[in-house]
Amino acid sequence: MLALLDGRGTGNPWVDATVGEGDAHTLWLADEALPPPGRVEDPSIAMPVLGLELDGAALDGGERDAQAPTLDVVGAINDRAYDQGEVLRPLFVAIDGAPGLATHGIRIDGVWACVLVTLRVEDDVAVHYVATDAGFRRRGLASRLIRAALSDARAEGAATATLQASPDGLSVYERLGFRRVGMLRAFQRA
Repeated sequence: MLALLDGRGTGNPWVDATVGEGDAHTLWLADEALPPPGRVEDPSIAMPVLGLELDGAALDGGERDAQAPTLDVVGAINDRAYDQGEVLRPLFVAIDGAPGLATHGIRIDGVWACVLVTLRVEDDVAVHYVATDAGFRRRGLASRLIRAALSDARAEGAATATLQASPDGLSVYERLGFRRVGMLRAFQRA
């Protein structure tokens, strides 16, 4: 999903980015990949790649009332959660209907509180854009929602789950059983 971010010049390396080839400010490459000329590595924003084998994973305690918000809602909550103005919402709306893409969310008192997106590729489900609105944080909602999404994916035949962890989410994912399997290194324009 990071590959869809189009470098609108936000100055935020998590948003103004692309994976692989691209002209965004930040270029994310896998462990040993060599950067193109004119790029300088910024190790302070490298992202661990985490994986989880779903067979036998402890996914109980998931949110049984999870629903499927629209991509518009997912984008808006991510924009608010990461203080992006309105950068992600239009990008999410643009990918509506993409194969293998699913949204997951929790409402509290009728208000969307926590959301995430999964992307199913063969027998792997990738977890992306986990966000909890500020007024609902520190309640374990993200953990419950991730467990529910992974439980559903396992029931539908997924064998593994992967994600790229931001500093805010790393400890949450590790508590859920995810383990480091690689690193996305960040290269910015010189």
